[in-house]
Formats: sequence, structure tokens, C-alpha cells
Amino acid sequence: MIPNPPPKISVILPIFGNSGDLTRLIDKLASQTLKPDEIILVDSSPKPLESVPKGVRYLKNPEDTGLGGDINFGSQSAAGDFLLIAQQDCLPENDRALEELFNDMTPERVAVASTVTLPPEIWEKYNFWGKILMARWVGDINQGISDKFDLIRKEVFRKIDGYDMKHFSAGGQDQDLYLRLSRHGEVHVSRTRILHLHNQSKKTSWKELFTKQYQLAESFGALFRKWGFALRRAPYSGNWTHHFAKYLYPLVLVLPYAPKTIGIVLLVLTNLTYLEVWRVKSPKTLVMLVLNPLLFLTGAVGTIRGLLSGRQRYSQDKQPPGSSNKPSHGP
Repeated sequence: MIPNPPPKISVILPIFGNSGDLTRLIDKLASQTLKPDEIILVDSSPKPLESVPKGVRYLKNPEDTGLGGDINFGSQSAAGDFLLIAQQDCLPENDRALEELFNDMTPERVAVASTVTLPPEIWEKYNFWGKILMARWVGDINQGISDKFDLIRKEVFRKIDGYDMKHFSAGGQDQDLYLRLSRHGEVHVSRTRILHLHNQSKKTSWKELFTKQYQLAESFGALFRKWGFALRRAPYSGNWTHHFAKYLYPLVLVLPYAPKTIGIVLLVLTNLTYLEVWRVKSPKTLVMLVLNPLLFLTGAVGTIRGLLSGRQRYSQDKQPPGSSNKPSHGP
């Protein structure tokens, strides 16, 4: 049920110079039973957007501080009482999605997040390495705050100063936001589904398995440095198949002292950390028997760096400010 008058909702869309999927999402927002009051595009790329879609506000962020920084920037100009954080490669499953999120926003709740899903029929359209990269994300994933279609009370978002860009640049900011919002009320994960479509025409390379692994691992290290075992309160920590590798990282410390024994153990166990890849029905998938241990070691290095520095800075999509990394472009 939509109250009268309806709630004022501002959509915040970080785009970083890319407007490829905007029209599709804007049309989907326009068809919602609960209409947002405004759609704010935030762009921190060095180049101006060639064409701004009709009916939206376009804000140029002078500082490139990552996705979370763009959302923070847009929230300062938002007129609504609620912020809908969205991404252009994500579409609500139905025309009642925003209404459903709002109806789940009871007085004790400060945010309502969507359930993120990658439909199998979309995943099948990726090239081989794209399927490998996204294999563990097929189906419904409870990520808590995901930045993909989350409704947040603006007052609380501003009170906690939005995303923590001091510690998180290109990963981990969503889980950190979940935990900080939870200090002020419940963050509810709705059954409302958001379809995470990604770029289906992009040709993913094998190198991107490693850059993405490192990026996510660095975010985990930084998150654990900040939150410790309180991190288990974030819903995404319940996806044990996504996190099994982290329980094996201590074995890396004793690897130099028993390389043969520990090496064999890791060779076996690390192939259990990414079982989802076997849903890719191709003889080429056998290469993962070799790549899984290497991905594990990449993740260990990223986690250690994030843990020691307390910061997540690496991005496979673009070079963060103050970083010497030159990552390849991600999915």
C-alpha cells in the first residue's frame, strides 16, 4: 500500500562516465507503482557525459573517491526523505519492487535491502571466463547492503556520514555500511529481488579472475581489521562457500616449514573453495584445478595487505587516487 501523500524518494546512481544501461533502468523506475521523486546521476569521471537522459539530475563530483564517494556526494543534494541506492546494471524484478521495499520499512528499520540475483539464463550469455568469474553469484544472494537497490533513511545515512571512504575505495564499503547502519536500527533484507545483469557482451579474460580475487580479498582484510569477529553480523558472512578460503589462510603461514605436506593439503582444500565453477559445463573448466590454488594464494596476499593497512584501495576497474596499481578493467 502506498501512503497518501507518498514518501519522497531520491534515487542515487553513480555512473563514472558510463551511460550504457541508464535508459533501461530509468524506464524501469518510471514504471514502478511507487514513483521516486528524483533520479540523481553522479559522475566523478574526468570526462563529461556526452548525453544526459531526460528527467534526471546530473551532478559532477570533482573528486574521484570511488562508488561510495559518488553516492555520498549525491546524497548531499538529495531532496527525498529516503535514498534509493542503485546501479545501472541492476534492474528490479517487477514494477512493485520499490513499493515492496518501502512497505518493509517499519519504524524500527533504518534500511531495507533487496535480495540480489543473477539469473542463470543471463549467466549463460557470458563468455567462458565470465561464467567462471560469476559462477558463485548465480541465483539469490543475501548480501545485506549491496549498493544495487537499497532503500535507506536519508537522515540516518547522513548522520553516519554515509560510506566510509577513508578505509574502503572499491570493495567492502557495503558491508561496512550495513554494520554502521545497524547501530541505529534494523537493516532488513527484503524478499524483493534485484536482477544483477552485468555486461553480457563483455569478453572477460582469465586475468580478471585474479584482479577481482585480490580486490575482494583486500576488502575482507580491511573489514576484519576494522570490525574483527563482529563482521559475522553482516548477512553476507553467512555465505560460507564464498568465504571458505579465509579459514585456510593461516596454513600459508606454516607453508615454509612444511612445504610438501601443507602444499598437498592446500592443493586439495583450495579446490573446495570454488566448487561453483563446476557448473560451467566445458572441458576447459579442468584448468581450475590449477588456477584455484593460485587464486587462493592471490586472495591470501590481498587479505594480508588489507589487514595490515586497514584499507581497501585496489580496483580492477580503475586506478584509485594515490594508488600505484594499474588494474585491468573488470566485469
